[in-house]
Order: sequence, then C-alpha cells, then structure tokens
Amino acid sequence: MTAPARGSRPRSGGVRRGRLRRITLAAIVATALSGCSVLNGSSDQGGGASGNNQVEKSAITIGILQTPDDAPVELAKVDGFFHSVGLNPTIKIFKQGPDMYPALANGSVDIALTNYVSFFTASAKKTLNAKVVADAYAATPTAFVLLVGPNSPIKTPADLQGKKIAIQAANNINQLILESLLDTNHLNPQSPQYLPVHFPDMPAALASNQIDAATELEPYITEAERNQGAHAPFPLITDATNDMPLSGYIASSSFIAQHPRTIAAFQQAMVKANTAITQPGQAARVLPQLTGVAADLVPMLVPDLGTYPTSLDAKRLQRVVTLMTTYGVLTQPINVQTLMVPPAS
Repeated sequence: MTAPARGSRPRSGGVRRGRLRRITLAAIVATALSGCSVLNGSSDQGGGASGNNQVEKSAITIGILQTPDDAPVELAKVDGFFHSVGLNPTIKIFKQGPDMYPALANGSVDIALTNYVSFFTASAKKTLNAKVVADAYAATPTAFVLLVGPNSPIKTPADLQGKKIAIQAANNINQLILESLLDTNHLNPQSPQYLPVHFPDMPAALASNQIDAATELEPYITEAERNQGAHAPFPLITDATNDMPLSGYIASSSFIAQHPRTIAAFQQAMVKANTAITQPGQAARVLPQLTGVAADLVPMLVPDLGTYPTSLDAKRLQRVVTLMTTYGVLTQPINVQTLMVPPAS
C-alpha cells in the first residue's frame, strides 16, 4: 500500500472507512443473494420463491400418469426440489395423457404429462392450445419392447404380418415405432392388426391369447417376463427410433403467459429431478408407490428404464413430428419450436 501523502488525514481513518465500505458491500451482496435467488426460496412471500423472481402461483396442480415417465415428479416432491424453487404442488393421477387436456383448459390442472403424439395431433387440430415446458422420457431398446408369449411363433418382424398387436391407442407412438420397424425391414406397416389396449392390461391379454404381441413398457415388461414367461423376440427400438422422445410436460398457453416465473421454477425443479432420478437407488425409492410394481421387482426393471432428458430440444421433438407425417398421423408438418417454452437462461 502507498504511504499517505504529507498533509493527508491520518491513516487509521482511511482504514476505518475501507472496513466500513467492505462491510456495507458484504451486507448488500448478502441481501441480494438472500432475496433474489429463485432456487433457495428464502424470504418467502405467499409460498413462492423470493424477491423479483417470486413465482406467481406456488400451489400448482400437476397431472401425471402411473408410469416411469413421472418418477422424477415424485422424486422432486419427496426430496424438496419443488419446494426449493417456491412450488408446493398437488399431484393428480390420470389414466392417459389426453384425459388431462380438458383439465388444462378449465384450469383444474396447471401442468400435465402427455405423450407427444397425442399432443402434436391435438395442436394440429387446434383442439388444444398448450406448449411443452419440459421433456420427460425417451425410448431405449430395453425400455420399450415388443412382447410375445413363451411359446409364440413370432421370431422376426416378418412374422408380425396379420397378427394382433396391442398398442396403447390408435396412431400413437407405439404404433408409429412398430410401423417404422416394419418399414425398415421392407414390410407393409399396415399388415398387422393394431388393437388399443392399456399398458397394464397387455400382459393379461397376451396370456389369454387375445393378442399375439404387445408393445409394452416398464414396469409391465418385467412383470410379464417374470409372471408369464413373456419375452422380446427382437428389438422394437432400432437406430432410427432410439432415444425417441415419448412424453413431456405441457401447460396451457394462457397459464404460461400469466405465470412465466412459475413455469421457469417448474423447469428448474425438473432439471434437478431428471438428473437425480438416474443416480443409483433413486428410481427405486418412488417407483413402487407410483406404478404399483412390487418392490422386489424394482431392481430388475430399473436398469431397463428409458432416459430422462435434462434439456428441451426442438430438434429432438421434431423427430416425433417426422414420424407422424411419414405414417400419415399428420397431413402436414408442424414447427415444434412454436409449441415449446425453452427454459430461461
């Protein structure tokens, strides 16, 4: 430090002022950090996150399904990820994603999980005015399979011609992925008979020979394999459909416009949850209660779960639209970018 010039004020006064300035600066920084972070939720007002980033609505309602797609939501609630961003959610269980669309429209649900095919179909028909706010789940060869019975004659994709194949709903992602598989193998995508069957009911329908094969996901894959000897004769997910986006979280356009900080908080919580759910032992904590699968089956099915994306990528979601236009579910392509809300930087 340079010595004070002759005639200047005593050095001790400068030190005191310097200390005072540092103390004042530290207090300002501490106040800013405690009052403005949307992550810590301190100085809570009305249950929301604090300061200028306070969420507009802390008591939100989230609609989910009893599938592994929603395991991160349960984990976020149990481990306080929602609370940390000022959200206090109520979770409602639905049987299918499209069942939540009326609830989104009338405001009884604020954010809902849906499969992308149903969402893009409803958006194209203008029967739903909503946008994707977070990605949820993507397919892998072990997480989404074609199951057959233990004595099935089906060995190759060619053996599916004329067979009764269970899908969740007509023209959904199950059917489109199977059609893509047949097309890739130079087979007629419309050669099987597609029958709508809910995922939990597929193993029983397979065991009773009501169907010849089922496009199934966890935890019902593991249950059918253990209890009925079902197996996958060949991969349903191939290079063309690997990591295909299956589902995401949507909110109505009006809710998004009126609650931008609430949406941003939800996105932050889901990034944490989708990251945490992949850590050892985390999915096993919530899957039994969420899906009803027996606890002793969880260690068997966890390695076969799909992926949980931590970013919202328009290019990835556009793959679903391409699949839909290729096989006639959409007559014209749509721009996914206009139907999503990227996380705030």
